[in-house]
Amino acid sequence: MGTREIFRENLKYYRKRSGLSQEKLSEMIGYGDTYITEIESRHKFPKPETIDIIAEKLGIEAFQLFQKLGCPANIKKNTQNDFISSLSDRLYAHLSQNLHEQIAKEIADVFKVNA
Repeated sequence: MGTREIFRENLKYYRKRSGLSQEKLSEMIGYGDTYITEIESRHKFPKPETIDIIAEKLGIEAFQLFQKLGCPANIKKNTQNDFISSLSDRLYAHLSQNLHEQIAKEIADVFKVNA
């Protein structure tokens, strides 16, 4: 698979991951509503400055559009890992807050008993 094909596959992957249609992304980057369709269907290839804009709108770094992601199973696994990591971070923050509150309550109870 060549560099341009990797780019096209990654563009499609990151666009779908962002929940954007080809038309919507085309509008977001300031081109006609078929521009992304033309890129993904091998009729056009964007200029470097357009690649930067596309990456920005997708919330990624431009180099990510050129990295080989692997087979679809790996992409799915990576997406699941991202979700699990995000969930884990939120759970940790929630538990840390609850633990902090519990410790503060116990300290306050100790001082009430000793007063």
